[in-house]
Amino acid sequence: MVIGIPKEIMNHEHRVGLVPSDVARLLQSNSSHQVLVQAGLGEEIGFSDAMYREAGAQVVPEAKTVWEKAQLLIKCKEPLESEYKYLRKDMILYSFLDLAYSKELAQALVDSGVTSICGETIPGPKNNYPVLAPMSEVAGKLAAQLIAEYFCTHRGGRGILIGGCAGVPPAKVVVVGGGVVGMNAAKTLVGMGADVWVLDIDVHKVSSHPLVIANQVKLLYATEEGIQTALKGADGVVGAVLVTATQTPKVIKRTHLKLLNPGGVIVDVACDLGGCIETIHQTTHDDPTYFVDGILHYGVPNMPGVVARTASICYSNESMPYILSIANSGWKEMLKMPGALDGLNAYGGKIGLKTVAQAFGLPFVDAKTLIETP
Repeated sequence: MVIGIPKEIMNHEHRVGLVPSDVARLLQSNSSHQVLVQAGLGEEIGFSDAMYREAGAQVVPEAKTVWEKAQLLIKCKEPLESEYKYLRKDMILYSFLDLAYSKELAQALVDSGVTSICGETIPGPKNNYPVLAPMSEVAGKLAAQLIAEYFCTHRGGRGILIGGCAGVPPAKVVVVGGGVVGMNAAKTLVGMGADVWVLDIDVHKVSSHPLVIANQVKLLYATEEGIQTALKGADGVVGAVLVTATQTPKVIKRTHLKLLNPGGVIVDVACDLGGCIETIHQTTHDDPTYFVDGILHYGVPNMPGVVARTASICYSNESMPYILSIANSGWKEMLKMPGALDGLNAYGGKIGLKTVAQAFGLPFVDAKTLIETP
């Protein structure tokens, strides 16, 4: 199989689909495989063209060549509009897609007939989303760093040191959602000395977390009363709500913003799928923030793209079992792996996620019927 890995073209997206060591693993699994890597793929994060060549890949100068020759195209982030023209029926696309947020991308998958496998919608054998989870960990920890950064006056904040100091209290930060993103954000915020509050609809799920057991965070129900209690006098908010394959519910409304201290900061990690803050909209790393009602909002959808070396190693390693199965046994066999069925996002001009197909009025294909067909 010809496997292609092009450079990402999203704003400040520096992750790679596979790191060199995993390219070597892929080629070692079957000597007939061919891996095409776009020149400069990982140069910015310490993975040189020479390293990819040493791993056995062929380095080609243009993205066009990689896209057109690849039978299996491996990306990290979803194709952008300028890349839609490369999608085709005889291609397998492996990538994160955030499909529920983009009808245009869903339509492009349908129009092209491409077979699309998405790591973020694979629950895995333990229902812990093995490909998505490390990206969520990265995003959560990075969100905490960003909150601290944007508290600074030169970044638009009101000059707060997140951990306070002798005689001055620490910043109060509210984390909305107690999943992987939220609790990694909370862990990092606690480590920086912040006063951390966590909101979740399922407090029993979160109650066994070490931070809760050790009383290092305050855990409240994500009810209207809980939201108001947590947000009153808060300096920062991390949006960390995830509902797989559908747009994120708006938990924090515009009316809630007045509860925050003036000059507060919101980082909504959930903006990839619409965000859990009513006033959030997607921004870019070049122009990441804006103000609503005096509150600074950060809405960059590809946050891990700027800590791309760490994120790429995680993404590549967790993706490898599925990529190896696709390359060596075919995508239908890959879907038979435990917890992998939901990984099919599109096939034959139809969408493989029922919620997305219904939301956008597009045809739906049930992955189960495809692997049951003799």
